[in-house]
Amino acid sequence: MNPEIKDLLPVLRHLFWWVPESEIPSLSDDAIVQAILNNGNEKTVKQLLDYYGIDYVAEIFNRQISGRRNNYRPRTVYFFQKYFQQHTQNSLKNHVQKYSDGKSA
Repeated sequence: MNPEIKDLLPVLRHLFWWVPESEIPSLSDDAIVQAILNNGNEKTVKQLLDYYGIDYVAEIFNRQISGRRNNYRPRTVYFFQKYFQQHTQNSLKNHVQKYSDGKSA
């Protein structure tokens, strides 16, 4: 197991208290992202972004909120939409393209 994800194990044990400890490493990326973005603190969110990368976490988050229903609180959705718009590569590419060729992305 990757050392960075080992740092998340205590948090994952806490967030997934009903999952047997032996099954925590087999949790899906979607479940981990949702649990940490919803209930994690600044440190665990940073560990999540360091482990998976901001673009991958943003991709999962955007897919999860794109349906009619999701399991995020409205404040959480708003915050991370703004955060990922400012910090992901796709957003940066669109921003650079918009201002480099005079056309909107």
